[in-house]
Amino acid sequence: MKNTILNQIISELKYYQDYFLFLIVVLAGVFMKIYLAIQKGKKPRLSWFLAEAAISFFVAFSVYAVCDQYLSINKMFTYVICAWGGSLSTLIHSEVEALISSFFDGLKAMIKLKIKKS
Repeated sequence: MKNTILNQIISELKYYQDYFLFLIVVLAGVFMKIYLAIQKGKKPRLSWFLAEAAISFFVAFSVYAVCDQYLSINKMFTYVICAWGGSLSTLIHSEVEALISSFFDGLKAMIKLKIKKS
């Protein structure tokens, strides 16, 4: 009984192993990009961090789709390419950062308005 449950848990973990590896490698690329930007003097803000993460994941997922699905490259090498692609993505970063900043500014104004009405 215990062996069957343990085998089932192990098989489920193996199923999600690729997703965990992809997430870990892409997050490493995102944090490396953020670390280098902070070293260059960029002030870290929540909207900036979220914009970095969103763009990096979008680029990394696009790279993954091309490398894994069409080119059939080794999984680990594909993940490394995804991390590089995600960490080097700066094409539309400022627009996404502005969008996220405006969302938070609007949310902040809405909360202040609700507090004043109460």
